[in-house]
Amino acid sequence: MKTHKLLKYFVSLLLLLIVGIYSCKPKERIIQAQAALEDKTQSKLFKDVMSKGLEFNTFSSKLNMTISTGTKTISSKGNLRIINDEAIQVSVQPLFGIEMFRLYVEPDYLIVLDRMNKRYVKESFQDLTEENPVGFNFYTLQSLFTNSLFIPEQKEVSLQDYSKFKYSESADNYHLTARDKKSKIDYSFSVNGNDQITLTQLYIPEKGYSLQWNYNQFSLMRNLFFPHEMKITASTQKRKLDTSISLSDINLNQPLTLETLIPGSYTKVELSEVLKMFSDKK
Repeated sequence: MKTHKLLKYFVSLLLLLIVGIYSCKPKERIIQAQAALEDKTQSKLFKDVMSKGLEFNTFSSKLNMTISTGTKTISSKGNLRIINDEAIQVSVQPLFGIEMFRLYVEPDYLIVLDRMNKRYVKESFQDLTEENPVGFNFYTLQSLFTNSLFIPEQKEVSLQDYSKFKYSESADNYHLTARDKKSKIDYSFSVNGNDQITLTQLYIPEKGYSLQWNYNQFSLMRNLFFPHEMKITASTQKRKLDTSISLSDINLNQPLTLETLIPGSYTKVELSEVLKMFSDKK
């Protein structure tokens, strides 16, 4: 049971990453060259990063993803839909556009539909954090998918929040680092010379949890450059998952309706039951 509790921190993320891909990159992308670092104050960097953030009411994209556990690789296509600050939905469609899994997340809870086995999970973030005050919630996940700054336990980030971070520079990146006192998460953002977040990291050193979310292929989308490729590594002391995500056909501010209906014939199960499908154990 201890192993299961250790995995709880990553549950909401890992359920998003039970898919995978390999597909051709969209044609005619304009890739932005990386600029050299400038001599900036911490407050100026923070302001510049926020100014490059994606502003949207709704976000939708096709997904191609691949996840590897070390001995097993799973591939699939899917769709990502976000209603800003309200809901996130990931639909996994491995074959012929037929949905096999759906993850739906709101600020208060998450739902997983396992259509292959006609079962579902519904869990509140409050229940998840009662066992482990993880500081990983809906707003964190939304920020990770949209290449944005976040602060655990906060819904929004303001310009005045720059003082909550330590600031440093390396040869190619600025670095903003901080610790959430409640969850004891160390988190950081690496920012390139174009003021874009290229890497977000979360650590809980005491428990050996880590999450690295890399952003690549910053391509022109409307009036800003947005990453179309994301590489994610989530690990505990005993487990590691590597995931690649490719986004295509991104649409902003189109009408979206997200479906949360749970079929009456589905059986409710625990998160651990769904996670067993993706275990390396035979």
